[in-house]
Amino acid sequence: MLSNSYEKLFWLIVVFWFLLYMFLLYAQFNGNSDMSAKTEILRYFSQAEIDSGKDYALFFFRFKAANGILFMTILLAALKLRFFERIWVKCAENDFIFVIVFFLIIRLLSFPNSFVFGHWREVYASFTEQSFFSWLIRYFKSFFIGITIETLVVLAAFAVIRCFPQKWPMLLPCLLALVAFVGIFLMPLIITPVFYNQTPLEEGALKDKLLEISKKAGIQTDEIYVIDESRYSKHTNAYFTGIGPFKRIVLYDTLLKQHTQEEIALIFAHEAGHWKNNDMAWGLFTGFLGALAASFLYCFLYDKIRTVEFFGLENIAAAKTLPFLFVVYFMGQLFFAPLESQISQYMERRADYFALKVTGLTEIYKNAQIKLAKINKSDLLPHSFRVFWLYTHPPVINRIKMADTIFQEENKSAVRY
Repeated sequence: MLSNSYEKLFWLIVVFWFLLYMFLLYAQFNGNSDMSAKTEILRYFSQAEIDSGKDYALFFFRFKAANGILFMTILLAALKLRFFERIWVKCAENDFIFVIVFFLIIRLLSFPNSFVFGHWREVYASFTEQSFFSWLIRYFKSFFIGITIETLVVLAAFAVIRCFPQKWPMLLPCLLALVAFVGIFLMPLIITPVFYNQTPLEEGALKDKLLEISKKAGIQTDEIYVIDESRYSKHTNAYFTGIGPFKRIVLYDTLLKQHTQEEIALIFAHEAGHWKNNDMAWGLFTGFLGALAASFLYCFLYDKIRTVEFFGLENIAAAKTLPFLFVVYFMGQLFFAPLESQISQYMERRADYFALKVTGLTEIYKNAQIKLAKINKSDLLPHSFRVFWLYTHPPVINRIKMADTIFQEENKSAVRY
C-alpha cells in the first residue's frame, strides 16, 4: 500500500517537473514585456540589438522545448519498461561495464542538443570559427574526458556506500568534495591544455596595469594567462579558476582583441573579486552541503522507496540503481536551480562591486558590460522568473544600474566631504 503512495508521489513530482520546465520555456519565449524595462534597455541598446539577442536565445526554440521533454520521457519510459534492467543483465551485472554503457546512452540521447546549440546555432549567429569536423573532434574530446570522469566518480561513490554501509551519508559528500577540489586543481594544468593553448600574457602596459590591480586588490600573482578562444569562436570572456596557491585568472584572446585596456582591466578586476572573496572555495562548500543533505535524505528514504517495483532498487550499493538516481538528479537540478543561481548571482554582484571599488571606472564598467552583451548577443529583456530561477549572472541592465548606484553614492560622499 505504501509503495503505491510513493509511486504516486513520484509521478506527481514528475508532472510538476514538466509543468515547471514548460513554464520556464514560456517565460523565455515571452521575455520581459514590461515597457519600463524596455525603455531602460533602449537607453543603452538599439532595437536591432534587442532583437538579435532574442533571436539568438530563441534559436530553434521548438526543438529545445521538444528535446527536453523527449529526453525526460525516454528516461522514464526506459525505467518503466525495465530497459536498464535488461542492459544490467547483458553487462553480466558488472558495475564498471554498466556505468560506461549507461553514460554512453545518455551522451547519445544528448548529442542532438549538443550539435544544435553547440555548433549549428553558433554557425547561424556567425560566432563559430570551426568547421563541423573540427567541432566534432572537440566534442569527442569532451565526450571521452566526461565519460571517464563520470564513470570513475560513480564507481568510487558506490564503493564508499558498499564499504561503509552506516557512515556513507557523511563520507560520500566528502568524496565528492575531494573530487571537485582535485578537478579545480587539475583544470588549468591538464584539462584546459587539451582544448586550448594557454600562454602567459605578454609583457607590456596591459600586463602592468592588471598586475597593479592585483596588488591593489591584495592578491599575489606573477602571471595572467590567455587562451586562444579565437580558434573556436568570437565570444569574449574571462574566468577565475584554481584553489589555494594554484589560483589563476584567464583571459580569452578575443577579449584582448575586442576591448580597450581599461575595459579589460575592469573585467580582470571582476575576476580578481572572485579570487579575493574565495568564491571557488565557497562554491565547494555549498556543493558539499547540498551533497550532504541529499545523501542523508536518500539514506532515510531508501528502505521506503525500494518497495516500489518501478524504481528497480534492490542493493543500494549496486550500479543498477544509477538510472533511477540519474532521473532524480536530473529533476533535482531544475527544482533546486534557484539555490545555485541566487548564490552565483550574489557572488557575481559582489565581484562587480569589488571591481568598481578597486578601479573606480564606473563609466568604463558600463561600457564594458554593454560591449560584452552586444558581442555575445545576450538576451537583453529576459523574464524575471527565469532570471531568478536559472541565471547564474545578473542581467546586463541590473549590472549597469548597480554601477549607477555606486557612482551616485560616491558623488554624494564627495559633496558631503
